[in-house]
Amino acid sequence: MDIQKFVAKTYAGLEDILKEELVAMGAANCRVGKRAVEFEGGMDMLYRANYFCRFALRILWQVHQFSFRDNKQFYEEIFKYPAEKVMGADDTLAFSVTMSGDMFKTPLFAAQLAKDAVCDRFREKYDRRPSVDKDQPDVQFHVHIYNNNAALFLDSCGSPLYRRGYRVSNHPAQISEVVAAAMVKLSGWEGKCDLIDPMCGSGTILIEGAMQALNIPAGFFRKDYGFFHWKNFDRRLWETITDEADIRDDVPINFYGSDISSRFIDMAKANVSEARLSDFIRLSRCAMRDTQPRRTPAFVIFNPPYGERLDMEEIESFYKEIGDSLKQKYAGCTAFIISSNIQAIKNIGLHSSKKTTLYNGALECKYLRYDLYAGKKGSKVE
Repeated sequence: MDIQKFVAKTYAGLEDILKEELVAMGAANCRVGKRAVEFEGGMDMLYRANYFCRFALRILWQVHQFSFRDNKQFYEEIFKYPAEKVMGADDTLAFSVTMSGDMFKTPLFAAQLAKDAVCDRFREKYDRRPSVDKDQPDVQFHVHIYNNNAALFLDSCGSPLYRRGYRVSNHPAQISEVVAAAMVKLSGWEGKCDLIDPMCGSGTILIEGAMQALNIPAGFFRKDYGFFHWKNFDRRLWETITDEADIRDDVPINFYGSDISSRFIDMAKANVSEARLSDFIRLSRCAMRDTQPRRTPAFVIFNPPYGERLDMEEIESFYKEIGDSLKQKYAGCTAFIISSNIQAIKNIGLHSSKKTTLYNGALECKYLRYDLYAGKKGSKVE
């Protein structure tokens, strides 16, 4: 199988765990970049990364790389690419461009030029040209331009990979599935003790944790990928890749979620049901101060409100209550909290043993670890 070049895109701060994930899958020559990991492999690796990667947002296939000195040469280089190998004249396409340097005034102009080159190639070969569909194209092209160097990619995903396919109910401040999966991974939890989310919202952290514990592939519930629509899509190879999944029937632990809002608990129940995890994830409506672990040790991982809709006094009081609940109810546990509100975090009143920067969408957040001791500090349980 021919070796190809690929790029897996992710959020800032997740590059290393994405590389680790790709290496474990058999990807070759993995190199960490800015919010991305470059890697190599056959088309089986492209399919595998789409299906199994928990920490990637998109997987791009590099199909052409070139240097150019002006608009004309840029057009000619894109024109050279045999787009007919992946699409037909009746298919739809779209182009996106990221650029640095001043070879083009705007990314929009570069995208228009690239689109014209592909469409003109079809007109010349078949006397017909594909149509543009910016929302749901059959084939999504991406061009990365750095000064006078360019790379042409095919986006293999379609919708971004954080759209796992199990979310049927949306929380107003939901966390990305990729970030939730990363929170579980970065906590060091290995599925050997219970996982608790006392502010579970729509259940994303618990679902991602259960999927990791049960070895359910990240893409297990997705019904569509961009590469399904390519002319060179190999369904037999795809089925071979999906057959690699080694899903467990059971795990000797439980997952507990609670929320003060009955509306959010209903959302979580709907998503958990769609993910077929109702036998593993137990949900209840209650405030955090009324929760406690069924057994210890346990890991507590949650995403509290950051305070956008509360005044400072309210949010500081809210975070103080979080700290009090952890101290009084969760001795013997290890807790992890993500928040963008650095001032409010101080009111938790506990010393964090580890602090990591993560991004929840555009928000820069701190992901903090708290070791909650049972009795004296020397009796920490993990």
